[in-house]
This record gives sequence, C-alpha cells and structure tokens, in this order.
Amino acid sequence: MARVLRILAWTAGVLVVLVAVAIGTVYFYVTSDDFRGRIESHASTLSGRKTTIADISVDWGLTSHVHLGGVQLANAEWAKEPHMLKAEQVDFEIRLWPLIGGNLVLPSLVLRKPEIVVEKGEQDQINWELGEAPPAAAAAKQVVEPDNRFETPVIGRLEVTDGKLTYRDPKRKLDLDGTVSTARGEAGDQPQARLELKGKLEGQPLVVRFVGGSLIMLRDTEQPYPLDLDVTFGATKLKAKGTVMDPFQWTGADVQLSLSGHDLADIYPLLGIPGPPTPPYNIVGKLHREAGIWKFIDSKWHVGDSDLTGEVTVDERRKPAFLTAKLVSNKLVFADLAPLVGAPPDKPGGNVSPQQRQTQQQLEASGDLFPNLPLKVEKLRAMNMDVTLDAKRVIAPAYLPVQALSFRVVVQDGVATAKPITLILLGDGQSAGAGKIAGELVVDAKADIPKVRTSLVLSDIELRNFFRNSQYFDATYGKMQGRVVLAGAGRSLAQVMATADGHFAAALGGGSVSSLMVSLAGLQVFDALILYVTGDNRIPIKCAVGRLNFNHGTVTFDRTLLDTQKSVLHVQGQASLINQAVKAEIDADAKQFDLLDLHGAVIVQGKLRQPHVSLGRIFPIPTPVIGTARDVACGQITQQLFQGQ
Repeated sequence: MARVLRILAWTAGVLVVLVAVAIGTVYFYVTSDDFRGRIESHASTLSGRKTTIADISVDWGLTSHVHLGGVQLANAEWAKEPHMLKAEQVDFEIRLWPLIGGNLVLPSLVLRKPEIVVEKGEQDQINWELGEAPPAAAAAKQVVEPDNRFETPVIGRLEVTDGKLTYRDPKRKLDLDGTVSTARGEAGDQPQARLELKGKLEGQPLVVRFVGGSLIMLRDTEQPYPLDLDVTFGATKLKAKGTVMDPFQWTGADVQLSLSGHDLADIYPLLGIPGPPTPPYNIVGKLHREAGIWKFIDSKWHVGDSDLTGEVTVDERRKPAFLTAKLVSNKLVFADLAPLVGAPPDKPGGNVSPQQRQTQQQLEASGDLFPNLPLKVEKLRAMNMDVTLDAKRVIAPAYLPVQALSFRVVVQDGVATAKPITLILLGDGQSAGAGKIAGELVVDAKADIPKVRTSLVLSDIELRNFFRNSQYFDATYGKMQGRVVLAGAGRSLAQVMATADGHFAAALGGGSVSSLMVSLAGLQVFDALILYVTGDNRIPIKCAVGRLNFNHGTVTFDRTLLDTQKSVLHVQGQASLINQAVKAEIDADAKQFDLLDLHGAVIVQGKLRQPHVSLGRIFPIPTPVIGTARDVACGQITQQLFQGQ
C-alpha cells in the first residue's frame, strides 16, 4: 500500500512542472520576443530536466486559458527511459489575480494522452526528485508531499484521458504499467481519480486499482476524502476502503482494511513487513495513523483453522521501523503453528495452501520428517518487532496434549528472541493442568546462514496424556521432567537439525505403565497373549530415564531405559538427522522367571517419519528365562544425565 501511495504522490508531481510552465508563460510572454524558446529554457531550469514544447497558445483574460502541445520532459541521466513525462496536449485555465498573493488557482486542467514514467535507481533515488534544481525542488515538495490537504493546489476540474503510467524499480524487481484517468462517479456529481496498474513484483503478478475523490474534493476540508484501493499480488489480496478527513496526515480515518492470501509471509515484497509463515489467512480491521505511527486496530484474524484478535502498530519514526503486535486467541489449532518452522500443517482436509499440501506430499513420498523449505529469515533484518501471542485454548493432536500457550518474540537488528515460551499441557480432569514446557528460542539472522538455539524445561508432565485415545492410557501414570538444549545453523529446519549440537534429557521418577506395552517390548509372549484376552493392567515402575546426545546431526541414545517390576528395558543405537533415519534396538532384561521368552531385541530402523519395527531373533522358538536383572539406581543415573556426566 505504501508504494501505491507513493505512485499517486509522484503522479501529482506532474502538476508541479505544468504549473511552473504556466507561471513562466505569463512572465515571458510580456518580456521576450523568443517566446517558445524562453519558455522551454525556463521550464528546463525549473524542473532540472530538458523540456521541449511543440506549440504554445494563450487566450488572455482575468482567467487565462493556456494550451501546450507536444510537451516532453527528459528523464534523469541514470534512468533507462528517455522521457519521464510526455503529453500530447495540456490545457489549463489560470486565474491571474491570485498569483499576486502567491496562490495558484486553476479552474480546470486537462491532460490528453500523458505518459508518466517513474523510475528508481540502485541508490533508491527516484527520477522525479528535483534535487538537481534546488529552487524547483522546494516548489515541487509542497505539491508532491503537502503537509495537509489545505496545501494542495486549487484545481476546480481535472480531466485526464488516455493516460499511461510506468513504474520501474529494478532493485525490488517491480515493473508496473497502467492507465491513469478521471471519470464521473457513480452518482455523476463528482469526478473521480482512477488508477489501474498491472505488472510484476519479484516475479509474481501485481495488479493495483485505485479510485479516489476529485482534486477539488481533496482541497475541500469540510468533507472526508473517499478512497478505494484494491491490490492483488500473486495469491495475496489487499483492500482498503473508506474515508479520511486528511489523507496526507491520515487523520479522521474511517478505513476498513482487509488482507488475505495463502501465506502471510508473502506480504513482505508488497508492504515491507516480514510476516510469519502461515496457512491461508483472512484478516480484517481498521487502519489508523497518528504522529508517524500506523495502527491496525479492532482486527480479526482467521489463520488456517485458528481465530485471533488484536492490534498491530508500525512506528515509522524509528529507523528501522518498529512493529508491535498483541494477539489473543480463544481457538488456536496447534498444527497452524507448523509453518513457523517450515513444516506444513499436519491436518488432512484442513485449511492449507497448495504449496503446503505439496510439501506434505513430498515429505510423505520421501519419508522425511523435517522439510528442507527455506525460511527466509533474512527478512528479520528489515524491521524490529515486539510480538506477543496468548492462546487461551489450544486444539492439539492426542500425542501432544497442549491446552494453552503463550510467547513473546522480540526482533532486534536481525536477531529474533522468543522468550518466554510457555506451553501448558492438558490435565487428567482433576487438575487445571498437567505440567508445562517453558524456555526460549533464538534465531540469529544477521549472517547469511542463520543460527538457531533453544533451551526448554519440561516440568511435571503427565505421562498418560501422551497415550490419549490408545489402549495404554488407563494403565499409564507418572510425571516426567526434562531439559532440551540444542543449537544448529541453516536456512531450513532440515539444515538446522542436520547440524544440531546439544542434548535432550528426560526422567520419570515413578508411576506405572501398561503391562501389555512392556510385555510386547520384552517379547514375553505368554504375558501378551493373556493380556490380549483378559485386558490390560498396570506394572509399577521405578523410573524411566534417558538422554539423547546431539553431535552435528547425529543422535546417540545415552543410558535410555525403563525400570519396571518385571524387567529393565534398554534402548541403544543412533539416529542421523542428516538423512533423517534411525537404527536402534530395545532389549529387555527380565527380573523374574518367564515361561515363554523369544530372547531377541526389538529392532527399530528406517526413516524417522515412519520407522520399521522388527524382531531380531536369537532362538527360533520361545524358551523359558530365569531372569537375573537387578533394579536400576534411578536417582544416581538421573542426576548424571541431567548434569551431562
């Protein structure tokens, strides 16, 4: 939207040159024999660009009528197009008496077949900047960037026919071509300014349509100025419609803004705001501005299958600009957060974009767990931010029973710090919660290869909630503690995990687990058959501990075990996050006599997304086992694992 307003402002800059020619016409007509040549010279000096005029005629009176034919203004030396303005015909009326007081009153201004070229250079300079002619620059500034609507020129009637506008910004890969015209409004009482542009921005199609009130209405400070802006950028749609008392200061605004698209991250080329990756979204709210601060208030967000409300402000007075957002959700679908780490939302039939659906299909076909989708976190360098989200109700899958979450993200000079991050897990129906996960996540995007690090603490997490909707839920009990410390680098989640260093340590101090689950893991066939017939029951456990050590993407199981009354289950092996595969085995050391034991380990190998589980047999038939395993020194091992010993 900001670029659209700039295009409109610079289009108004055409009037500066034309008005300057008008003043020159009045003066030089009575002081020079070389009329047209002096007019061209004066206009060139005033604009800083070589100006040519094919013919000039003036009908004198208190309100004089000036006709200019074949007007051309040369472009800046660095620009690609030869002219920044061409017009087949320019006709305007000018009142002479107001000129004495320095006021410019044009009862009418007609532009026929004007061609306007706006170009930006590598140093962000614009061809309509008149810095090469300081006297002209001061005069032009008031028209191009007036402080308020009262300072705009008094133009009674503006008529533009068959106008063309070209906008080129190679640095931002922006090319626009379109038409500029005036037409009567729907009621036929006031003419409207119309602008329609089509082109491309960063390779994506861009269409801009603007309808605004007349110039005389802009000057009228008693009436709010109407505007209707419609922008389509790829799959992103932006609409702003309403009225503003002063569009230059954006005061007294009653403008409804809506924004929709496949991914909120796509708004960056259009608005310069580094939006987060999201599922398809639709956002509506009111747009306000005060003292250099844009405010998006009373906003309602529908992102994926989640609903949010809140307020967003952008402070343009600070360099770089500073964005503040405060969002609240009473319905947050946890899967809708997956795009934040480059993963597609895991919800078949849910609200996902075509790109996210394609990514999901590619992951399923390859068997990968972590997507190799670039996150483009370098956009974090464009703007500093302070964003908070408080999700009071979270809808999450059974294996990740999150009840509520909140976080605050502060972006400062390309470094994004999410702190604190808090996830409250579901309770067992007898308490408000069953533990939480809390900590921080840091993304350092100052370098070309972003660095990521996280530190999380797991406190009093109810183990049974990870087995909801399974046959093991009723027989599982206990609270788990844990710690995650990881660091990696890369432009995607797959690259970060493939370089990860750190550890994950967890411990369950006591409780119970499903006897069926333990029997199957230990391959105690007799127990498993009985339990399948009579039902599951609990086996008290002394502890469950484990530590995963990460070393440049290679994960090693360190003293990972489950100590029960019946046996001790040991997990050994490795996982590679580089090729996203695992090869591990689970061995059960029996503590007591068992009539039927297959004397073999459970082998888990294959892709992390869906590993294959098989039996590594030693003997082809079940045989009795006496059972000589002893209890594990749980407290000592837990302390050692958490301390990294």
